[in-house]
Amino acid sequence: MLSNKIDLSSVAGVGLFLMIIFSCSLLIPSAIAQHMMPPTASIGERNIALNFETVPKQIKTDRELFMKISFVDQNTKQIIYHVTVRMDISKDQKHFLSEFFHSHAGNITVDFRQNDKSSPQQLSYSVGGNMDDLTNAWIADPGNPITVDGKIFSQPGSYRIILEVTTMDNDKTDLPQPLKYEFNLLVS
Repeated sequence: MLSNKIDLSSVAGVGLFLMIIFSCSLLIPSAIAQHMMPPTASIGERNIALNFETVPKQIKTDRELFMKISFVDQNTKQIIYHVTVRMDISKDQKHFLSEFFHSHAGNITVDFRQNDKSSPQQLSYSVGGNMDDLTNAWIADPGNPITVDGKIFSQPGSYRIILEVTTMDNDKTDLPQPLKYEFNLLVS
């Protein structure tokens, strides 16, 4: 015969297990969270979300790094075209990069190549791509990413990334107020 009684020790055990799992999830290192999407920004009826990815996911000093950036309207799930972004990278109050990048198709890929041509104290870099006169921003050669050669991610630590979207939908129209996304990128 089956009993309808609930064993309180079993319920307490399951509850304790769930509390431990929840508590552990709060302790996940920030290095894992660095690849998550920042909050959306609103323009009219659209909620614009940043898709940001690095390859590799775990970033090491003096290694090649690809940043893939695109913006999507969360309401329609459509990619935003003709995007111009000002990217600013800094660490410990030192600016390592400040450039405008553009993509007619909406996907911006930047290949950071850590070369040995400059000393660690030098903050110089060079950008490879085409300068778009209309947006005054770097665009990729067809089939290739934009390249940045220099010592951008040459020291371990947390880098502050600021992305400001200045155009979307049309190369000729600047946004009245740029969309701003800020986050930290952990480099080991």
